[in-house]
Amino acid sequence: MPTWLKLALVAVTLCVWSVATAAERVHIVIPAGPGGGLDGTAREAGRVLVELGQVERMSFENVSGGGGGRAMAYFLENAGRFDAPLLVNSTPLLVRSLQGVFPYGHRDLTPVAALVADYGVFVVRADDARADWDAVLGSLGTNPRAVTVGGGSTRGSLDHIVLAMALRAADIDPLGVRYLPYDGGGKAMLALLGGEVDLLSTGLGETMAYIEAGEVRALAVTSAHRIPAIAEVPTLTELGHSLVFANWRGLFGPPDMPAAVLEEHLRRLDAMRDSSAWQAVLERRGWDGLDTTGDDFAAFLDAQEAELREIMEALGFVQSRPER
Repeated sequence: MPTWLKLALVAVTLCVWSVATAAERVHIVIPAGPGGGLDGTAREAGRVLVELGQVERMSFENVSGGGGGRAMAYFLENAGRFDAPLLVNSTPLLVRSLQGVFPYGHRDLTPVAALVADYGVFVVRADDARADWDAVLGSLGTNPRAVTVGGGSTRGSLDHIVLAMALRAADIDPLGVRYLPYDGGGKAMLALLGGEVDLLSTGLGETMAYIEAGEVRALAVTSAHRIPAIAEVPTLTELGHSLVFANWRGLFGPPDMPAAVLEEHLRRLDAMRDSSAWQAVLERRGWDGLDTTGDDFAAFLDAQEAELREIMEALGFVQSRPER
């Protein structure tokens, strides 16, 4: 056999082996500590993929710090060390990019797929005297400092933005309301339970366990329709405040991800979405499933970035761009 043909066969074999390896082992970098929404999304998806036999082995790496910027830099610099590496991320990727917290954005990655939508929810302690969302608005309308609100992200980040949008929808100036940021939803929940704050603006997925345990009461949710897992909780829209907003979470690859590896990821994720195991995860977590992938996911990100820029400029969370 000619030498050139032998080399060609070796190259083809290596290419096939690379794709096969990607199907067997997947590594996910998580830009947050254990226990939060990003961590839960990555590990739930990984568990179901292994359970379904779509992936032989999953590995996870929590890289927190820098508002997600440390994980982004680490992923871009070290993607070549892993088989089929993925980065899980969410709406704050766009928020922090707009704020200039780090010099990276979604265009520096290969969008793979949006997996879940986690709606915002406003909760109080179970024994709080405020019976409903209107009671909170009544207190804030009389005195904007009457209610202290906590969130698991910095001022001007997602929990604060969702709170601000909800208050604006009720004609209350959000900049006059006290917002205390905490390092993650877990610490913010402890602040609520300990009485440091009166109201928590957070994601439903990481709050479900506390709602089910009766430790907190949910007053309103930012979904378009009531969520079956908390069917007694009204949406802001049905309360007369026009706001629907979800924090998406999804997966990204490195910028030079081979097309064959991307297609293999999408095939496995399609199988996961169709499974009863994944549907059980969505119900238990209070998430909505998303199936936007590839170029459609990239277009979705561009559109939401423009929407967030408009909102954040109006709230003063980022500087307005000069008119041309």
